[in-house]
Amino acid sequence: MAIVSPWKQDFPVFTTYQELCYLDSAATCLTPKRVADAMHYYQCHLHANSHKGLYQLSANVTAQVEKARERIAEFIGASDQNTIVFTSGTTESINLIAYSYIASRLTSDSNIIISAAEHHANLLPWQRLCQQTGASLRVAPLDQYGVIDIAQLKALVDSHTALISISHSSNVIGKINPVQNICQFGRQRNIITVIDGAQAVCHGGINVEAIGCDFYVFSGHKIYGPTGCGVLYCRINVIDQMQPYQVGGGVIDNVTYESSRYLSGPLKLEAGSHNVIGIIGLVEAINYLDDIGWPDITHYLKTLSGYMQKSLSQLNVIKPVVPNSFITTHLDTQATPYLTSFQLDKVHSHDVASMLDSKNIAVRAGHHCAQPLHKALGINTSVRVSLGLYNERSDIDRLIDGLAQTHKLLLIE
Repeated sequence: MAIVSPWKQDFPVFTTYQELCYLDSAATCLTPKRVADAMHYYQCHLHANSHKGLYQLSANVTAQVEKARERIAEFIGASDQNTIVFTSGTTESINLIAYSYIASRLTSDSNIIISAAEHHANLLPWQRLCQQTGASLRVAPLDQYGVIDIAQLKALVDSHTALISISHSSNVIGKINPVQNICQFGRQRNIITVIDGAQAVCHGGINVEAIGCDFYVFSGHKIYGPTGCGVLYCRINVIDQMQPYQVGGGVIDNVTYESSRYLSGPLKLEAGSHNVIGIIGLVEAINYLDDIGWPDITHYLKTLSGYMQKSLSQLNVIKPVVPNSFITTHLDTQATPYLTSFQLDKVHSHDVASMLDSKNIAVRAGHHCAQPLHKALGINTSVRVSLGLYNERSDIDRLIDGLAQTHKLLLIE
């Protein structure tokens, strides 16, 4: 079976590192040339501060930022561009929700529900908020397949539940969680819902209004855009109630030495200067993906993922973090993960990554900013492999050979 990427040539890094086998797209995706070119052109020829200057150059940049807001709203299925807030990424987006909306609504009787699948970005802000207010943090377990257990999550909810915040897809397990079901449950009980889309947005087909969430967050560099630029979607009647937790230039309608009145809409939550070059890069990345087309992207990555997991399952020294979770065919569409995590029998994960690196194979090893999840799975570390548009069958074959050789060399008897 030939699985050869038609898009690998779009990524200049492979002309610099010709032998690179990059299998860490869950950490960050590599950058297509057209994204880098768009950012370079903007910085050289168009750069100015947005929303502040009355001259043409600044006005053009302001128009670009607002057009980007419209483009991103379209990308995630939001009908109103004023629901889109630019942030530095997933972490800032979740902290912004915590301190611009949720904090003032918590009392010592309140509780917040997350799941065992969360990475630290969707755990620590809520943990600290609970410590500051006396509210309790409740954790829904996962089922035997590594998916959030809906029945047990619903059992944690009571009349004091203020928020449910869960990942669309775990950055360790990779399977898609039933977010639409959970958000519908939350809406029926007037519970605010937050969906961390950091690992799901690259799958395409995100529709925040169909999901029914109050907030959806993701980072630009997870979809072939630059680091330092992310998105916070806020349902329109929710954003109207939010108050900025950061204040300064760009958020003010009127200010005196005694008091201030803030702008309405997303601008009130975007203090300081916009990361315009990041926004330009993010929009170009979205355009790049749309030009390829999500059906082609999804079909290719599902086929490659099926081959990867079948190959891993046949290597008898591999232990997936969730037992028997490897799929054996790309037709298993219930949850075809583009990432998977495992341990190599009797070899530490860091040693695995180091040995693979010596063969120009880049994977992630450690706890992946998800220590409690690893503890819940009964392990300390794992090796994570994640796919991007530039990967192909030869990358998987090199990975399997590298793992087999690593185990042979480093086996601890």
